[in-house]
Amino acid sequence: MDGISENDSSIVRLKEIAFSCFKLGVIGFGGIAGMVATIENEMVVRRRWIDHQHFTDILSTSYIIPGPNAVEIIMHCGKERGGRLGLIVAGVCYILPAMIICLLFGYFYRQYSAIPDVQDFIFGIRPATTALVIGAVIRLTNNTIRSNVVLIILCIAVLAGSLYGINEIYLILAAGLINLAIRAGKRAMSLALGLVALPAIEQTATQYSNSKLFLIFLKIGAILYGSGYVLFGYMDESLVRNQHWLTRQQLIDSIAVGQITPGPILSSATFAGFLINGVTGGVLATVAIFLPSFFISFFLHKVVTWARGSKQLRYFLDGLSAASISIIAVVGIHLLGETFKSYQGTIILAICLLLGFFSKKISSLVIILIGSLGGFLVLHLTQWLHLA
Repeated sequence: MDGISENDSSIVRLKEIAFSCFKLGVIGFGGIAGMVATIENEMVVRRRWIDHQHFTDILSTSYIIPGPNAVEIIMHCGKERGGRLGLIVAGVCYILPAMIICLLFGYFYRQYSAIPDVQDFIFGIRPATTALVIGAVIRLTNNTIRSNVVLIILCIAVLAGSLYGINEIYLILAAGLINLAIRAGKRAMSLALGLVALPAIEQTATQYSNSKLFLIFLKIGAILYGSGYVLFGYMDESLVRNQHWLTRQQLIDSIAVGQITPGPILSSATFAGFLINGVTGGVLATVAIFLPSFFISFFLHKVVTWARGSKQLRYFLDGLSAASISIIAVVGIHLLGETFKSYQGTIILAICLLLGFFSKKISSLVIILIGSLGGFLVLHLTQWLHLA
């Protein structure tokens, strides 16, 4: 009976993971900052599967290893809740909505040679996401930095450096190393340096084949550091300049699809793969570009688990945590600038901020839906008033 009960409990947990991660995949707009905000709200605030300190550990560590940050974070949360199988379920369910939507976009693109106009439907998503980002930054700051003077200074320095245009990877690593050097001394720095690795897969130019497509996207998934927009450069080199499988306009449209659909921007690979070789190409590209993340996430889990028991590595990750909050804050600043360009966006932002601050248990999905519906109504009301 105990075995059956334990098995039933595992199934229930896997179902919870599947539902939560699929939902997060559907509402995962706003780039890494927006996705982190929705994941933090779901996993930390609402479901309490991990605490804020654990979450910032995962977030900061994900910035210094290759692969899509949000996918690695959500797979770690899945592993904490449901073990190794939970990690796989979390990753698959989070990626699946974006893959399906991008395949549909690819179909319509092939039929009509253009991306369907969905701007009115997604107008309100940006200010809603901005509100979620602001809320996440405030919560993470309160629970991570507190009154630590060194971390506050590092946070401000990284914020300034990121706004100036310095690469975010260098800023995050520097913050971790500086905090480690200050708190634990120079002898501990080798621990932090040992965390940095750059896996590479060699690429040779050949004519098209499914295996070649798979290897190209596998390489991209294995070496992609930093912002998802770095993906554009990798895909441009591999698919446009080297292989000539796509035109640059098709690549630009692929990146645009990754931006306007939910989930990680790496879902652009699904769209690009579909343009190259239909559904087969889309599925192969998706599996290949995300596959390294599943292996890396096991490493991520071990690093974070080790860090929680290591005082020296704890100092390093504290520095990374402060830096990662600043990186998200910079994205929030840019989103604010875009939102304030129109009074309609400002109105939606104010509504979503009020909902987030005065109803802390409200789901990110509800805020996203309210923002999307509100934006659609405000735009059409404005058009109606102008015509009247």
